[in-house]
Amino acid sequence: MSDFDYIVIGSGSAGSLMANRLSADPAIRVALIEAGPSDRKWPVNLKTAMPVGNIFLLPHEKYNWKQQLSGNAAIGNRQINFPRGKLFGGCSAINGGVYIRGQRADYDAWEEAGNVGWSYDDVLPAFKAVENYHEGDKPWHGSGGELDVEKPRSFNPIAAAIVDAAVEAGHHRNDDFAGERQDGFGRYDLNQRNGTRLSSARAFLHPALDRPNLTVMADTLVRRILFDRGRAVGLEIEQSGTRSTISSRREIILCAGAINSPQLLLLSGIGPEDHLRAMGIKPVHHLPGVGAHLQDHPTVHVAMENPSGESYAVSSKALPRILASPFKYLIKREGMLASNVAECGGFLCTDGSGRPDIQITFLVGLKLDARSVPRRHGYMGLIQLLRPKSAGSVRLASNRPEDKPVIDPNFFADPYDMKTLIAGFREARRIFAQPALAAMTGNEIEPGAQHQSDAEIDAALRKIVNTAYHPTGTCKMGPDSDPMAVVDGRLRVRGVAGLRVVDASVMPEIISGNTSAPTMMIAERAARFILEDAVQSNIAA
Repeated sequence: MSDFDYIVIGSGSAGSLMANRLSADPAIRVALIEAGPSDRKWPVNLKTAMPVGNIFLLPHEKYNWKQQLSGNAAIGNRQINFPRGKLFGGCSAINGGVYIRGQRADYDAWEEAGNVGWSYDDVLPAFKAVENYHEGDKPWHGSGGELDVEKPRSFNPIAAAIVDAAVEAGHHRNDDFAGERQDGFGRYDLNQRNGTRLSSARAFLHPALDRPNLTVMADTLVRRILFDRGRAVGLEIEQSGTRSTISSRREIILCAGAINSPQLLLLSGIGPEDHLRAMGIKPVHHLPGVGAHLQDHPTVHVAMENPSGESYAVSSKALPRILASPFKYLIKREGMLASNVAECGGFLCTDGSGRPDIQITFLVGLKLDARSVPRRHGYMGLIQLLRPKSAGSVRLASNRPEDKPVIDPNFFADPYDMKTLIAGFREARRIFAQPALAAMTGNEIEPGAQHQSDAEIDAALRKIVNTAYHPTGTCKMGPDSDPMAVVDGRLRVRGVAGLRVVDASVMPEIISGNTSAPTMMIAERAARFILEDAVQSNIAA
């Protein structure tokens, strides 16, 4: 059994940063466990470097957990593909690379719910500490951090026209969604460095890999967390079919994401007792909130024809651009290979409150399936519900770590969700009908212009609803008074010692935007908590 001070499980948005911060002290021995492969070997290194390279990773189970959302009657019992990153960098290596923090009101609501120390003013320093912002000196942005934030190197003509169309429709032009106001439309900030995708692994893990006190285990499945008298003391792991154990002297930090973190807690005996016993697992500690309160951003879309052919697609019309793209990317880090496809978007309010409740992300290509390369010219608006009132769950299918968990998003359990999405859908259509897009736009491909009444749109959206791949809340943070809270305000798992959860699963309520940047903020704060607690423990000893 190998001994470490800290063991970090998962190398995604949180885990790579956590491994960096903890191993910065050469006296601390840190292990980082990742179920997938390294991102430094050919050809994965190239695929993870190109912003558009995720389309070459998503089809493969080697890099993608390939989980699924279980359907319910509200969406016609459809199964929805749910890609999750399984390699160094986790989802930050395969996502759209969009940098969004959410709203001040999101974090203030966390504190109002009893999570003291998690207001916007509390979390802003952590956002700034990890950031290296390229778009000018602003008091709410940081410089000198490992995470570069910059605008796309290339901006498709359709993206520029979409932003102009949104302004024609009466919306504010916004070039910084982390700034003083979130509403409006503009170019997204991206996690890129000179046109190269900056995953959490490239930003935080790669610079730390040569530290002698950091041990990184790739292609290693964590089967369960081991406990001794109520304390997490180690892991049972599996590498190439061989099982072994490793131990932790101080803490185990679970950074496996909002699906795999609750799954691993359940496999280890932490969760609702009735479910654990039904799966043949001996309970270690009854914690009913594990796997509950799953929130995501339900997403529907409007897909439009682009007969003039500016959009990204594999076609004869685009052949000259396709042939030139490798050279443009290699020489200048520009062109279609430098695009994350989701180049622009924005936020709007449908209820008159002034607080945005819908995000629209525009794709300069027909990505009707996240795993496929479009062959037809078109563009899309992804309409995302920011604060759904419905919540789902993650449960085990069996007591085998190899078996995928059962993920129930429980879409549209609350009528508010569909009502708000319909309002956002109508606004996306209105933006697409503006003069700025007239020369580039053909017919509505999906769901189709024949759907006009609320009832018709409702029925159509249920057939195409998807997810923004922003799962949160399944190990939620909460005060002592919340019986469903899994972790406390310092992200320690309740009822056991030596174990924390540090990823998007701890969000008490989903934030109003993309979740990767907030997850890095959570990890930055958690690393400070861990090091502060270690100092206090040494003083007490």
